[in-house]
Amino acid sequence: MKKALLITSDNAQIPSFGYKVIKALERHNYNVHTFNYRQVQLHRTDLTNNFLNKQLLKKALSLKPDFVLVNKGESINQSIIRKISQRGIKTINWCLDDPFGELNSFNNIQNRNEYDYFFVFDPYYARKLKKTGQKNAYYLPCAVDPDIHREIISVENRQYNYNVSFVGTYQKNRQELLRKIKEYNPSIWGYHWNKTKELNVQKEKLHGNKNIRDNNRMCEIFNTSKINLNIHYPHSKESVNLRTFDILATKSFQLCDYYEELPNLFKLDKEIVCYKDVKELKKKIEYYLENEEERNKIIEAGYKRVLKEHTFYHRMKTILDIIS
Repeated sequence: MKKALLITSDNAQIPSFGYKVIKALERHNYNVHTFNYRQVQLHRTDLTNNFLNKQLLKKALSLKPDFVLVNKGESINQSIIRKISQRGIKTINWCLDDPFGELNSFNNIQNRNEYDYFFVFDPYYARKLKKTGQKNAYYLPCAVDPDIHREIISVENRQYNYNVSFVGTYQKNRQELLRKIKEYNPSIWGYHWNKTKELNVQKEKLHGNKNIRDNNRMCEIFNTSKINLNIHYPHSKESVNLRTFDILATKSFQLCDYYEELPNLFKLDKEIVCYKDVKELKKKIEYYLENEEERNKIIEAGYKRVLKEHTFYHRMKTILDIIS
């Protein structure tokens, strides 16, 4: 059986990114081995990070996989990836963040050009990668695992607890937008919202990526909200985040801030609904709160599109096709 080494920042337990990648690769008939490059926070000091890097290199060279796939890898030392490539092992990075650290220097991946292939969630960064020397840079959108983000309550049996909801970490741009639609009393879940007192922040702890119980609760919130807002972090330039696909995979209605790539991923107003400014957002909130039948048609269409084209299985197939 073919072998792959997945180097990720988590322990690859459900419902983490690593877990989703492993599932997808196994469906493509790969035996997947893993290495956590942030294990027990050893990446935080130079001494312990150097130790981790030596262990990573040792594992890759002894395993001799068909390829090494890294998710982000900002603390992997320079020359480590090059040494792996020099042994004839294909090296790949799939980054769902800003690989240049434009907004947060912590995210800067300094060995970007050592990889044989580099996949990134936004075409803006793919172009910048090519301009800065990474010849095999590709745009690869985010995706969903529909076994994890799934329908908890069927559409016909839903009792809606919330008119408008937002699930996500506090960011200033998110706070500013939610303040502008206070009249709709949006319910908010996520990290660090204790900074904001005037908005309807839920005290319930909801971590989403920490364990499957929290993840199921997140799906339930999507299902019991008439409208789920998606407000992107500023590192998105032209394409969209994981949440875009997560909400649709649970058979829930989404109002998403507009990005250029969205029409290439979904049929607008048929599979997903977008807004470009606060005025349009308010208009669409009012319209879709009153039009349940149309919401349900969009929910069903968006769900079908996600399953057909936007799962981790589909993204892994794209990567495997390109590197073969």
